[in-house]
Amino acid sequence: MKKFYLFLVFGFVGQLFSQNQNQIIPCVTYEAMEQVFKSDPKARIRYEEEQEKLRIATIQYEESLKNKKMGAAVQYTIPVVFHILHTNGTENISDANCIAALANINNDYARTGSDTGTISPLFKALYINCDIKFMLAHKDPYGNCTSGINHYYNTSTDWNQSAPNYAYSGTAPGKWDPTKYLNIYVVRSICPSSATCSTSGGVIVGYTYKPGTWTTGAAQDAFVIRSGWVSGNMVDSRTLSHEIGHWLNLSHTFGNTNNPGVTCGDDGIADTPKTKGYFSTCPSSSSGNTCVGNGQANVENIMDYSSCPKNFTQGQTTVMQAALNSSVSGRNNLWSGANLIATGVNDNSTCKPIAYGYPMSFTVCTGSSLTVKDQSYNAPVASWLWTGTGGATFANPSASVTTVTFTTVGVQTVSLTASNPTGSSVYTFTVKVVGGTPNITGAYIESFETSTPGPTLPPNWTALNTVNGWDVYTGGGATGNNAMYINGSMEPAGTVETLETPSYDFLNNSGAIFTFKYAYAQKTSSYSDKLIVQASSNCGGTWTNIYQPAGSALSSGSGGVMSSTFYPTPTQFKLYTLTTNPAFNSFKTQPNVRIRFVFNEDATSGYGNNFYLDDINFSIPTGINELTQSISFNVVPNPNNGNFDINFTLSNTAQIKYQITDLLGKAVYHAPMQNYSAGENKINIDITSFPTGIYFLQFEMNGQKMARKIIKE
Repeated sequence: MKKFYLFLVFGFVGQLFSQNQNQIIPCVTYEAMEQVFKSDPKARIRYEEEQEKLRIATIQYEESLKNKKMGAAVQYTIPVVFHILHTNGTENISDANCIAALANINNDYARTGSDTGTISPLFKALYINCDIKFMLAHKDPYGNCTSGINHYYNTSTDWNQSAPNYAYSGTAPGKWDPTKYLNIYVVRSICPSSATCSTSGGVIVGYTYKPGTWTTGAAQDAFVIRSGWVSGNMVDSRTLSHEIGHWLNLSHTFGNTNNPGVTCGDDGIADTPKTKGYFSTCPSSSSGNTCVGNGQANVENIMDYSSCPKNFTQGQTTVMQAALNSSVSGRNNLWSGANLIATGVNDNSTCKPIAYGYPMSFTVCTGSSLTVKDQSYNAPVASWLWTGTGGATFANPSASVTTVTFTTVGVQTVSLTASNPTGSSVYTFTVKVVGGTPNITGAYIESFETSTPGPTLPPNWTALNTVNGWDVYTGGGATGNNAMYINGSMEPAGTVETLETPSYDFLNNSGAIFTFKYAYAQKTSSYSDKLIVQASSNCGGTWTNIYQPAGSALSSGSGGVMSSTFYPTPTQFKLYTLTTNPAFNSFKTQPNVRIRFVFNEDATSGYGNNFYLDDINFSIPTGINELTQSISFNVVPNPNNGNFDINFTLSNTAQIKYQITDLLGKAVYHAPMQNYSAGENKINIDITSFPTGIYFLQFEMNGQKMARKIIKE
């Protein structure tokens, strides 16, 4: 047998099989392990000592197999728990995805995959049933019933390798002890320690640590996988099979490097030939392997980076089984009879659900509806009950998805009780309820002339400063002396600064135009500072990106490129009309629209040049408001119980038609065009049978349109 070398683990990057190498970061585990060793000099020594124990254990285990001293084949059953970290996005994958992925992993380790018949004949015979099985745990550390798949709202779903948050594994009371469970963290993204997620230059898919990297029972003895690779797809699942191979002490077939195809490498296992390894390709095994005198390469090995992973070898199975028989990192306790009972892998009891619900936003206007949705886990839910404070009313309090409307300003709570025949649990979250009356109901312009550095902002403006932030510039704006500005030279890389306007009534100011002026210079042509202008129609609950100029697009026609500090002249301010952007169209009929300016400092270098904002203008084309006032158009009473009058006075006969729509814009009441006589007119509307909520009256006179919000209580 070849010498069994001590290798660091080099994390597999998952779906390398079909991606460009420039899009992949293949060596994050090595980086993570090196970070461990640099931060703790004793860690490397400990790791090497533990690996030496495993080397000896592997030799002894292999000798026992040869001498047939092991008796009947042992089934190594490993309890598994998935920790899905999410912020209510697509990273909150379904339980079905985890179950399907686990089934594919078990096929790989039992040699029952659908593609085993296509393995190269030389290595097909070496691929044996590993007798290693992975089963979801059905008892948590307290002995409670669990599905083995947990969903946690946690911003660590953007996983930072330099400061990982292993909140759920470890030996502290209540944690999922890694000597009892294989902990799998499912996250949205993985950021390397040397970069942020947005600047990493590729996709990190997964990583783990070989036994002995950490002390036994340490929280870090787990593995992390990107959510998109946890699915029922067999190729995706082989990412997990590969990582588990590392967790059971396997190295890459091409040795201690994450750069396949460069130099011949060796994993120290006799039946996996030396190889340079392959990345996202699958040459024929018979095409030659120059590392062993043109012998065959095990291209299809799961521990390679090729595009056709299909098998382990008998030698790799021996290494993994030896690790499971060793006390190093407590691997031998995982499959012990006592632990299988404690973790309940064979317990098929029905659990009670763990209630969890979330809104599409955590902020809502009074009088507006917020969608709330059940996302309970751990067991199927048979019934739901939604309750809330602050005069909360639910369209259907016993539905899994419903809407809630609040009448009281302040921080309110929403509670979901999820139940099945086994039991129930309650989840409560808070919602910020903001006054639904718009701040601006007519023409408005703000040029910050009354503002002072500090800043002292105009009424109903908000600056959400992160570092130096938004301030008042008094050296000259687009008009007058003042403007709002960001001192780019004070902003570190990646800083985000936000300035929020008052709210505007676009619904009752049909045809309103929103414009602003800005000035900016790039420090160098490589700087990519960005302005993002966003809009919200639910009091800041959710925001939509409308306009996003960056880099040269932001500076073009203004300050251009300037290494010195940029101080603009009035002619260097650019005018932008937000209401002409198609992304703003849905906001033109909303009664309470907030707009905010988000300045993102260059993510790489930071400390760039200045950005200026001035002349915020909400203008109303003449005719519409004057028309509304001239005919005394009004709705009374409002709010109402569904019975109200439309009042208007005509100086001449006019053609009138109108309709009522719900919040989604669907017409629920319609009247055809007809003539109305001069004088006072009153139209009675009866929608008392309609559900309580918000409606909109669309009123048209001689082709000119007006609108009113209707509140049915």
